[in-house]
Amino acid sequence: MNPQTEWQRAITTLTAVAVPVVVIAAIYWARSIFIPIALAIFLAFVLGTPVAWLQRRGLRRLPAVLGAVGLVVVVAGVVGGIVAWQLAKLTETLPDYAPRITEKLVFAKSLLGADQGDKFEKLVNDVTGVFYAKKKEPKGATVVVVEPEGGSAFTQMQTYVGPVTELVGQAAFGAVLAVFMLLKKEDLRNRIIRLTGDTQLTTTTRAVNDASRRVSRYLFTQLLLNSSFGLLVFLGLLIAQVPYALLWGVLAWIMRYIPYLGTWLGLIPPTFVSLALSDGWWQPLTVIAIYGGLELICNNIFEPWLYGQSMGVSEVAQLVAAAVWAFLWGPVGLVLSGPLTVCLLILGKYVPRFEFLRVLLGDEPALTTDVRLYQRLAAHDQDEASDIAREELKTSTPEQVFDRVVIPALSFAKRDFENQTLSREELRSILGLTREIVYEVDEAKLVPVAPPAADADGKPRVRVLAIPAKDEADEVALEMFRSLMDEDRWEIEVAPVESLTSEVVTRIRALKPAVVVIGALPPGGLAHTRYVCKRVRREFPSAKLMIGRWGLANGVDENRERLTEAGADTVSTSLAELKQHLGGWQGVLTDNQPASPGEGSPKSTSGGGVGTAAASTPRA
Repeated sequence: MNPQTEWQRAITTLTAVAVPVVVIAAIYWARSIFIPIALAIFLAFVLGTPVAWLQRRGLRRLPAVLGAVGLVVVVAGVVGGIVAWQLAKLTETLPDYAPRITEKLVFAKSLLGADQGDKFEKLVNDVTGVFYAKKKEPKGATVVVVEPEGGSAFTQMQTYVGPVTELVGQAAFGAVLAVFMLLKKEDLRNRIIRLTGDTQLTTTTRAVNDASRRVSRYLFTQLLLNSSFGLLVFLGLLIAQVPYALLWGVLAWIMRYIPYLGTWLGLIPPTFVSLALSDGWWQPLTVIAIYGGLELICNNIFEPWLYGQSMGVSEVAQLVAAAVWAFLWGPVGLVLSGPLTVCLLILGKYVPRFEFLRVLLGDEPALTTDVRLYQRLAAHDQDEASDIAREELKTSTPEQVFDRVVIPALSFAKRDFENQTLSREELRSILGLTREIVYEVDEAKLVPVAPPAADADGKPRVRVLAIPAKDEADEVALEMFRSLMDEDRWEIEVAPVESLTSEVVTRIRALKPAVVVIGALPPGGLAHTRYVCKRVRREFPSAKLMIGRWGLANGVDENRERLTEAGADTVSTSLAELKQHLGGWQGVLTDNQPASPGEGSPKSTSGGGVGTAAASTPRA
């Protein structure tokens, strides 16, 4: 191996590992800077929709921005003040209900059996022991009590006030930064376009505008839905007379930004408080019913209707992102994990160099259906390969399943065999599994096992001889073709792949088919297909000769031209196309089909036993 190539590969691998580590470390250690910026971007996207709405109503940019931001600040201040008051009141009053909590714990213990009750009691004792455990001093030891210094009160105040001040400062800085982002929206957009690449200005501008519009609409819709959820929780708990209903409504609104788990985590505090403060069990059950009912309605009705599939973040990606952002930024990161993940996904969709984000975070299949099928065939997983085909049959016709899924999978297998990635035994195993899938698709059509010799009009079936051009993969493709045709109207024989060309010519002369089909699956096989085509055309100049080059991705025009020059009447690149060609010729072929020797007709005296049918029909 070239030492320079090995060195370059090592540098690339090191860079791929080092860059994400450095970025994550910077996001963690500089979170005091990045958190306000993230909050500002979040607010700018959320308020972008109402600001645009106010501007369309005649307001200038500055009044529209100040009005939207001012409304958010006022509402946040009022709600935050009430929530803080209710939280302080809850902290003061909750210890007074200790006897009632104890009574309900005793009742819960009585509902359990004797053994389970003892285990439950031990669990409670272990939990409470964490808070009340005291270190035992040895006998005779002198206990020294250190009195706090005069400055301890100030130190304790700093301990509690410091984080709150930092949080308020970050929120204020984020709000101010959001105002300037909204005011300088066009300038920021132009700078992003310059950074992402000004060589393709039109494409980049369209991508940035579309991404900005989608993210803004998504986040604003998410804000409205989560706020409505919190409001309904507040009203439901208020009607149920659950204490501190406003506190739980705001908590439900905030926690719903945490994907999948947020609602159920937000359910725990109001359930516990209602369990402690209420006389019976109906109030906690009502709390659970309110949360569960609203969550089911939102997940199954409103979110699919409002969001649709435009964002497309996978469930696993959302949960992993929530854990990562919570580790990096704490509770703020947990709340912002959803919007941040959506922004990263949009970045991956529209910026090619960040496409890996779309693959990692999106809910779109990482592999196309044909690649998935080939991957399962290569793994010798017949069950999952069959499941893939059956799943495609629910929304597609059999010919679409063959053309879009099975034929490309066989082409992948032939390509890997030619590149010596697959052994001959592995290729044969894949072809055998593919035959079984073809059989299952054929069974799904519910075609009679023993069709009659003539159709409903009394006309004989059209005889077709299908010839594999080169290998067993071509033979499997021709078996797909045979399974697609109506056996009441078509009598199709697939020649064995091991047949020599001279044996094929002899079979054509004996069978006298109305049509000869040569199947050749790419990659490769063009030269051998031309040879077989020329040989058949030379022996049977009046034959109706069709070529199937199915699954051909490149060089379609060149293949058509070279095979037509070799004597082919038509060249089809899909099974559906070949089926359509035969359907168009069916009436002429049936009327002019020569009788086979078994039907008592005289044998053809010319070199071509395919005879009169093709002679009386023009080439396609």
